[in-house]
Amino acid sequence: MKKQLFISTTLIMIAGLLSLFFASVYIAHRNNVNIATNTVMEKTYIFANLFNDIYDVDAFVEAGGDTRITIISSDGMVLADSLATEDTGENRLSRPEIQAAMNGAPAVHIRHSNTFDADFVYYALMVDNDDSYVFIRASIPVAQINVYLNQALPMLIVLLFTIILVCLFLAHVVTNRIIKPFIAKGIDDVAVVMQNGVDALREEKNKLSYILNSIGDGLFVVDENADIALVNLAATNLFNATSDVINRKLNYLISNKTLISAVEDCVISSNGTLFEFPLNGKTYLVTIKRLPNTTLTMAVLADVTGSRENAKRREEFFANASHELKTPLTAIKGFNELTAINNNDTNLTKYIDAITRETTRMMALIADMLELSELENTSQVQPASISLAKIVNEVSETLSSAINEKSIIFTATGDATITAEPKHLFEITKNLVENSVRYSNQNGKVTVKIESGKTVRLTVSDNGIGISPQEQTKIFERFYRVEKSRSSQSGGTGLGLSIVKHICALYCWRLSLKSKLGVGTDVMVEFE
Repeated sequence: MKKQLFISTTLIMIAGLLSLFFASVYIAHRNNVNIATNTVMEKTYIFANLFNDIYDVDAFVEAGGDTRITIISSDGMVLADSLATEDTGENRLSRPEIQAAMNGAPAVHIRHSNTFDADFVYYALMVDNDDSYVFIRASIPVAQINVYLNQALPMLIVLLFTIILVCLFLAHVVTNRIIKPFIAKGIDDVAVVMQNGVDALREEKNKLSYILNSIGDGLFVVDENADIALVNLAATNLFNATSDVINRKLNYLISNKTLISAVEDCVISSNGTLFEFPLNGKTYLVTIKRLPNTTLTMAVLADVTGSRENAKRREEFFANASHELKTPLTAIKGFNELTAINNNDTNLTKYIDAITRETTRMMALIADMLELSELENTSQVQPASISLAKIVNEVSETLSSAINEKSIIFTATGDATITAEPKHLFEITKNLVENSVRYSNQNGKVTVKIESGKTVRLTVSDNGIGISPQEQTKIFERFYRVEKSRSSQSGGTGLGLSIVKHICALYCWRLSLKSKLGVGTDVMVEFE
């Protein structure tokens, strides 16, 4: 133990010192490069400003001192160079620093010089010269940049090794101080400490087992190999398995291939899933997901048989009540129409009109209830390709009287082909547009926009009363109205957006909403 602690401590310190040393050398090099860059830029600007006042170019470039100054003509030939004794005849127009200057965007370049067979830092500016122009270029050898660093490097290396030796001594001292109390305390005391730790771990394990076995839902966890790592009592009872399935393959617990496949998919892809699963005459809601920051996958089976049966009974009552109400309301409407035809008493007219208005509203409500019931019991559709713009036109014609009554400015743009049952597309569009018209003010504006891209999006926008943030989560619920007085006056049933939500769920379309109170509302449907 002492040896391992000493080696670990030493390696950590040496790694830290080496990292610091190389980082310091790199930072010093980058700092030297920056200094060289600034130097060549400053020299270039100085010599460019002084160029038009010279008569002897050779004497002019010699004034650069340690910095190489080069004057290059507009055709790329060297006119003077403070370091080169003779021109090689090579054209310099293709050099990157010259190209940058010609393009009006001077920049520093570090490249190899064929003339001196060495790397240089270059910077050039284009300077007007009578009717033509020349290039003033300054450069510094890269080797010159690190000259001071190279001189100091041997001393730095000696200092590094001295510090490493000191660290080795300190690591030895620290290791002895850490180990000594354990040796003095004795093996028995260490054993007591270890036993206490084992007892604490055993107690925590017992607590965890008690909590898991107290959960009524079936729960099990598998590792990255799909081997069972954890299972509670409810899960073993659910699958008629024994508790010795820990560390065994999943098929020792489950025999259903669908459930096994869903768990294994999550183990491989980390993508969770949620679905209903029938078992032993009951319905279970299965939730499978990867536990955060682990390689473990958890599955939970919750018994939802009771809630599903209650939902089914509610749906049956919903449908039956709608059917039963439809017949007497049709009769009432018919008798009321006959009364209106044969009525000669003007005092009864307002009552007849009220009966007509309310029966019409009730029949619309029943029609929406029946449609909602039908959607809830629909699992298969008969889709066809249809133009979304055509559906929008049909909706605008259907709602033209309501649009004209409020002098609404209605516009529609775009088109796309959607594969779905036409009646479902019509219901979505009609309910969204009808809602926008209903909650728009007089002389308002309603816009329908169809966008095509990776997905097709239908957006219905208005500049009406808007929806408060508290109500935005509720408007897709049955019978919920943002402004009840306005809905009742205009004949709203409170089921339109609920129908839209159910149709979108049937096709797995994405439904979303943006709204601001007093500004307006945008409802978007993305067709997958």
